[in-house]
Amino acid sequence: MPKIADIDIICLEFSIDPELAYGTSRGLNFKRSSALFKLTTDEGVIGYGEGLGPVQPIKAYLGLLKSFFVGRSLYDFDIAAAYCRDRLYHFGFGHNCSTLSGINVAVYDAIGKTLGVCVHDLIGGKRADKIPCYATTGYVTRGAKITLESQLAKVDKKRFEGVKIKIGQGPQSDLARVRTAREMLGDDMRLMVDVNGNYTVDIMLQSLRLIEPYNIQWVEEPLPHGDLKGHTELRARSPIPIATGEGLSSLEEFSNLIEARGVDVVQPAIGRCGGLVEARKIATLAHLHNLRVAPAVWGGAFGLAAGIHFLVSTPTTPHTENVPFPTLLEYDIATNPLRDDVVNENLWPEEGGVVVPTGPGLGLTLDMDRIEKYRVKEA
Repeated sequence: MPKIADIDIICLEFSIDPELAYGTSRGLNFKRSSALFKLTTDEGVIGYGEGLGPVQPIKAYLGLLKSFFVGRSLYDFDIAAAYCRDRLYHFGFGHNCSTLSGINVAVYDAIGKTLGVCVHDLIGGKRADKIPCYATTGYVTRGAKITLESQLAKVDKKRFEGVKIKIGQGPQSDLARVRTAREMLGDDMRLMVDVNGNYTVDIMLQSLRLIEPYNIQWVEEPLPHGDLKGHTELRARSPIPIATGEGLSSLEEFSNLIEARGVDVVQPAIGRCGGLVEARKIATLAHLHNLRVAPAVWGGAFGLAAGIHFLVSTPTTPHTENVPFPTLLEYDIATNPLRDDVVNENLWPEEGGVVVPTGPGLGLTLDMDRIEKYRVKEA
């Protein structure tokens, strides 16, 4: 029985030209980062996973949690993770869950490589060879070099079935951005919007009334994720479906949101919610309440691969032959070498979506030479 011999973390980042900085209603991003977990078994098999969040706090949490896993069977993750949560009860949720997420995905990558099977076969199977995508773009910007229009012009309709843009700077701004997006994309493309939790219920309702005529598929993170009552009220009054969950870190938080009927589309982030194991539990909970699931996917190559394996193994319940709204993979189309330049495989969508990897584990091979360009140098 293989055991976990070591767990390390590779901190990666790249800087964005200040004139090309982009972000959300909460501010601009001048760096992209990735907390890449490297798990080694006593048989020499290496598995990789990715935790979502700032790399330094996640690295510090790994120093705390590592001893709970090293020396245990590769198949003991659920038991060890539950012990971590119970033993460190007073730490609450947050970056420790991102750390568990990265470990969990690395465990499944290592198991798949050990057994010679794909991760999706380990967690539920494969319902398709290709996953349709929506493009995340239309970021908030400040400079003249990158605009909403220039971002939307890069969307390839053959590769993407939908587009998600950032709003949340005020109802009139939302209207202008949605109108521009619909004019450029046409009426045949699905359009979603993302507020990143920057609104209160009353402001969100003002915005929803203005943008409703533009056939919006969902409004994402309309409120801060801790406003449970607000989500319930908003969902009851909103003419547009509510999607949220990217900021939640536990099955308990998702359960509270779902039980409160505060969401239409449940969005676990695999790199934050506890990994593939917890994401599957969240999906099951959502399906029990007849809700859709669309994971939030952000970060580097291994985070994207985890999202692909999760989606292709998740049923499109309750639909059979007729699927009113296909489950789409989120695909950030901003420049991202932490996805495109560190592995040997091409993960970009082709016509109809992303091809599901077929190699063992996550199906990715890390290029150790190219990764050095992005490794955070220790002080």
